[in-house]
Amino acid sequence: MKISKNWLSNFISTPKSNDKLESDLTKLGLEVDSINKDKDDYIIDIEFTPNRGDCLSVYGTARDLGAYKGKKINKPACSKSVTAKINTKIKNINSAISPEYRYMILNDIDVSAETPKYITRRLKQSDIASVNIIVDISNYVMLEVGQPTHAFDLDKINGKLSIVQLKRKNKFLGIDNKEYKVDKDTEVIIDEKNIIHAIPGVIGSKLSSVTSSTQNILFESAFFTPDIVRLLSRKFRIQTDSSYRFERGVDFNLSDYALSRIHFLLNEIFNIGSKCIISKISKQSKLTKKKQFEFDTKLFNRILGIDIDIKKIKLILMNLGIIFKGKTVIIPSYRSDISNNYDLVEEVSRIYGFDNIKEVPLENSETQYHFHSSLNDRLVTLGYKEVINFTFIAKNYSDKPNSLELSNPISKEKSVMRESLLPGLLSNIVYNSNRQHKSIQLFERGKVYFKHRAKIIEPKVLSAVVYGNKSSLDLVSDGYLYGLGDLKSDILSIFPNVTFAHNKSSVYFDKDNSLSVMMDSKVVGECGLISSNVTKDLNLKSSVYAFEIIEQDDISDNKVIFNELSQFPAVFKDITVVTNININVSNIIDEIKKESYKYMKNIRIKDIFINKDNLNSNNRNVTLEVCLQSDIKTLQDKDILDDINKVISSLTNKHKIQIQEA
Repeated sequence: MKISKNWLSNFISTPKSNDKLESDLTKLGLEVDSINKDKDDYIIDIEFTPNRGDCLSVYGTARDLGAYKGKKINKPACSKSVTAKINTKIKNINSAISPEYRYMILNDIDVSAETPKYITRRLKQSDIASVNIIVDISNYVMLEVGQPTHAFDLDKINGKLSIVQLKRKNKFLGIDNKEYKVDKDTEVIIDEKNIIHAIPGVIGSKLSSVTSSTQNILFESAFFTPDIVRLLSRKFRIQTDSSYRFERGVDFNLSDYALSRIHFLLNEIFNIGSKCIISKISKQSKLTKKKQFEFDTKLFNRILGIDIDIKKIKLILMNLGIIFKGKTVIIPSYRSDISNNYDLVEEVSRIYGFDNIKEVPLENSETQYHFHSSLNDRLVTLGYKEVINFTFIAKNYSDKPNSLELSNPISKEKSVMRESLLPGLLSNIVYNSNRQHKSIQLFERGKVYFKHRAKIIEPKVLSAVVYGNKSSLDLVSDGYLYGLGDLKSDILSIFPNVTFAHNKSSVYFDKDNSLSVMMDSKVVGECGLISSNVTKDLNLKSSVYAFEIIEQDDISDNKVIFNELSQFPAVFKDITVVTNININVSNIIDEIKKESYKYMKNIRIKDIFINKDNLNSNNRNVTLEVCLQSDIKTLQDKDILDDINKVISSLTNKHKIQIQEA
């Protein structure tokens, strides 16, 4: 937006140095593109962020500068307003379109009168062409205070106006001389003969526009719902100065003042009377209620990392128009972008000065920070490649009746918020497999979304998939397909503290070939073979293995203790046991590991043998490999036998397992 420096100086004193003015505006977050000389004035071109609709005027910019400098600003003079007793020109208003609507009627106006030169010059400096005195003053007030208004030729309106949704298709000629087709249910301003006079907040009709022959005028000043104006602007592919402001949020308390200001300026020219008679229509709406919430004083230090005196914080916020009422803060109507304490922290830091906020180290422990920052590096070291997918998935991947469906999805394949990262990773597998990739390892970190009662939960998870050959090279003679063992090995390399248990039920994993990932007896994820029900339509040539783990602070490796490696040789001894196929040998091994041994370092399943000639016995031979090692000496036979006999005793006496004689 382009504004005059001299015009800005009418509201607040500005520094003579343009560099200083540019610096002040930039520190406030109002980015200055350029400042160019225009005779005895300067044109400031400011780029506003979409959330700062309150600054889209000369007065709004001055108000922000005033808060920064701690100075009061001058408010433009306006006529004294009087509320009309009877509403004579509005029949019906849909509160969803316009919860606050104001209008004033002016009769016997000479539209052919010349617009004051200071107004036409300031309009030109802001790249707005002069039309006639009525339109010029309407545009001038919009630039000055930020409230768009519209002037209708009252004699061209049939009966009363209504701001409603159109009941049947229609057409109208806009003030830009273009004809627009208007569909049913489109928001319009229409008269009693169903003639469209405006698309609310966007553009007016050529039919009722103010011309040199106009005598009687209806001046409209309203608050139109930003979302509706945004959709209408996109639908008709029009962006006007009015729609640009309404989309970003206009002050819902500004309508009366804007009409009073227009009346004041016209009264200086036409002497139309000192009182401004305004007709008011107000509807109940959440959008037109001032936001208020409990003030959190502790948040400022926690977020900014510095101690700012609470009196200083309150002074800054009060200069921004925020009111304190006990422990509650009341946000001014023109600041639609402020809705919580975090926004207040941002406002304080903006006014206090980002340059005055020193860098402070994060409170997170170094170990914890290092773990999370290095997680990606660990996965890359293991051969995985990172992908980033949409947070939307197809509905057929969702198993929950209360899944989070999008109201306006991009496509059917992206209609539900994802409950897992696996659908996206499976799509990546298909894409790469179809392009002749034989060995695929992918991972993704991101949020998933669940609806629990009235709340939406967004845990962050880590998911990974492996597919195809362990080695992508055809010349590798001992190459093999990825399996569950590879997956467990990778998980333990990343999360040494986790254990595994039988996976009882799963949406994505095969129940007979998957495991739950445990941390302190708590399920934090699952891993294993992706179910054939999930992959049946993917046309993949081999199985897909995957894991998905919820990222938590206590899953890191800060509890792992690293010991010095022994310099003495390890001894491996095999014990073969006979067990029923229904006995979980892994659980028995876990129990043995909990017992105290002098030299045993590890025990694992080495081999499983089932006699095909005696399948009906339901028995199997399981070979357990026991690893023994000392940190101070080479083990002797007696040392080895002591621990081995203890293991055998535990197997036979405690777990009732038969030992297979050699």
